Amino acid sequence: MHVLCYGAGAIGSLVGGRLSQSRAASVTVLARMPHVAAIRTWGLVLETPRGRLVCKDLDSIVALDDLASPPDLVILTVKSYQTAGALADLRELLRRGVPVVSLQNGVGSEEAIAAVAGADHVVAGSITISASVLRPGVVRQQTEGGGIALAPVGDAPAAEVAAVFRRAGFPTAVHRDYRAMKWSKLLLNQLANASCAILDLPPAAIVRDPRLFRIERDAFHEAVRVMRGLGARPVSLPGYPVPLVERLMAAPAWLGRRLLARGIARGRGQKMPSLWEDIEKGRGRSEVEALNGAVAREGARLGIPTPTNAMLADVLLAIASGARDRGELRRKPDALVALRRRCGAT
Repeated sequence: MHVLCYGAGAIGSLVGGRLSQSRAASVTVLARMPHVAAIRTWGLVLETPRGRLVCKDLDSIVALDDLASPPDLVILTVKSYQTAGALADLRELLRRGVPVVSLQNGVGSEEAIAAVAGADHVVAGSITISASVLRPGVVRQQTEGGGIALAPVGDAPAAEVAAVFRRAGFPTAVHRDYRAMKWSKLLLNQLANASCAILDLPPAAIVRDPRLFRIERDAFHEAVRVMRGLGARPVSLPGYPVPLVERLMAAPAWLGRRLLARGIARGRGQKMPSLWEDIEKGRGRSEVEALNGAVAREGARLGIPTPTNAMLADVLLAIASGARDRGELRRKPDALVALRRRCGAT
């Protein structure tokens, strides 16, 4: 099988490198030129908790015109707000019926892909392994636990794709309901994420502050209510019993804070969350649109109040676009707590 990892940053490179190293598939990664140049020169370097791997048997390209042969599977790992551009680029491949696995954060990408490729060619995916690009050509896997969860959007071959990931050593689970799987990952992704980006504080600082933890709890409970309004319930993901997390968030705050702090440290290592990276790198966009923003949009459609998620999404999008001075809230928890009150969140 020939796999194309489209948008190979940290996750695309990690997955592509391990697929190639294990010979589970022949791999081509499509990435930015500095990353590709380094891979072509030294190979793709993966720093994992179990050791250092150098992957030299994979191809690397910067444009689809450079593909040596058509792929049998596309793994899409671009940011959620880059999905439309990726689909325009991949349109011809998708018209030929090449299946797509979306390993993206948030919700909404699968429906956009299905509108172009057809639902029967789309596999929704969630990865619960943390990784980061240290420098071009070098990716660090931050956590040893976790794995990949998959679910077909239509009648896509999720079981066949799962077999490929398992051959590469990824713990892989297949779910029937892709919405339940993706919304369960959203619940994990939104924890200590938007607030970290707004305040420029690490997750541990958010969880230590009872006022900030209350914001996290409120946003989490709003998302669960919206999820249930959609007819979905939390499901466990590799390494992460999300239904248990839901119960912990309903427990007394002191207990939830203590246990959540441990879970965040285990799940992310020392890595700052993804929404912080969007702001720190000045991308002008934020995946909060597909996380807290998606909760707010679906809540409005269903008539379910989501004031905390709406506030977090609006503030972070304004900071990302430059419409709001980051300094107004940077490292100022009191200011965020006051803003939350003014926005009507109880």
